[in-house]
Amino acid sequence: MEEIGLYLLKSSLSMALLYSVYWFFLRNETSFRLNRYYLVSALLLSLVLPLISIHYTVLAPESMSMGSLSDSILKNNEAGNNSLFSGIIRIGLVYIYLPGAVIFLFRILWQAVILFRLIRKNGIKFYNENRVVENTRFTLPFSFLNLIFINPQHIRKSELDQIIAHEKVHIRENHWLDLLLVEFTSILFWFNPFIWFMERSIKQNHEYLADEGVIAQGNGVGRYHMVLINQLMGMEVIGITNNLNYSLNAKRLKMMKKKKTPKARALNCLWALPVVALLLAAFAQPEYEKNDIYSGNNEIYENVKLSCAVFDPNGDPIPGATAIIKGKKTGATTDADGVFTLELSTSDIVIISFKGFKDQVIAMEKLVEKNGKSDLYKVKVKMSKEGEEKTLKPNGGGTELEELELKLKELSLRREKLIQMKENITQMEKEGQTDQKKLDEKKAALKEDFTALEEQITKVKTKLKAMQK
Repeated sequence: MEEIGLYLLKSSLSMALLYSVYWFFLRNETSFRLNRYYLVSALLLSLVLPLISIHYTVLAPESMSMGSLSDSILKNNEAGNNSLFSGIIRIGLVYIYLPGAVIFLFRILWQAVILFRLIRKNGIKFYNENRVVENTRFTLPFSFLNLIFINPQHIRKSELDQIIAHEKVHIRENHWLDLLLVEFTSILFWFNPFIWFMERSIKQNHEYLADEGVIAQGNGVGRYHMVLINQLMGMEVIGITNNLNYSLNAKRLKMMKKKKTPKARALNCLWALPVVALLLAAFAQPEYEKNDIYSGNNEIYENVKLSCAVFDPNGDPIPGATAIIKGKKTGATTDADGVFTLELSTSDIVIISFKGFKDQVIAMEKLVEKNGKSDLYKVKVKMSKEGEEKTLKPNGGGTELEELELKLKELSLRREKLIQMKENITQMEKEGQTDQKKLDEKKAALKEDFTALEEQITKVKTKLKAMQK
């Protein structure tokens, strides 16, 4: 139900904006054929545009807010489905919209029944190869499909040829197709005033085209005016037909004498292009993706187990040593045998610490690269006392030189993550996902982190360069 209501609202908005282009730029022009094509196209576009689903991706860093932005949006949507507003939409559609649509459907069907009864009762005659239905029910001449309906009692013989010529233009150019389209669309959008504005404009433009066709056949404008005025008192009864005196006012009479619009003015219809682009952008749907800046360039890593035995320089196990996953609060402590087990990602870095000994680092990426893919990695680590220049970390590292190289790699990876974070903040700033004050605070903090990181990288590079000599 909510989807139907949303579609109707989107279509109504499209209809309003596209009709506004006609109203402001085209309605006073004499490019009647172009106006006809525009109005019909605008009506069809209003029905189609809401069905065009354009998706774009929005990266939502977890570090920018409490929890994932995408999760919170999904929760809000789920809550919205059960909200009071959704209930009101359902009630409105069932008890107000549907009855209205049914009433307008029966209105059109009843008009069609009236026309077919007239045809069946009075039959079809031919007048100069034109199919004519004579009737006494309606005083006003009109056309439907390829038939012309006239009341002989209210038409002078001297006016008949011009009336037939007028209605013949409607038939030749298939104006009835436009009328059926707008009439059946009005069933769906009976609540939208712009469908009635559009219907009136389409019918009015049909009469402009028919008037233009009659005058182009050599009929005098003044005499033709008199024919129309003689039919002025008739009333439109059948909405799906073209009526001779529809919108017969000073403007219609003036349009017959108005100079043709220059072809360059026809380009005014191009104002619809930015409107269509605006509607497509407004109807586009964002797809939120988590983008944790600590995930390592958005790569997907596998979860594995690490079993590590920690020893002192003498080869004895060290119970109570702590192992922490860098950047997370997850960790473990070695048991009496100096062993700990962790579930972690292949992108994680584990730091092993014990009082009186230097911290040891296990880079899972390097471990995977060395030993290949596995569900479980078993490692032995020998700790070195504070002050010793070289340490040995079987399966997990190497000399201090290698440790510095690993440290430089970690810092470089951290710099890439900060750069990615900066890009995310810039993207969120453009899209206005949060207030500017919070973004400024995050940018300032990011700048401080970046400066401190560059200093660390410089120190490590300097020390590494000195050791390599």
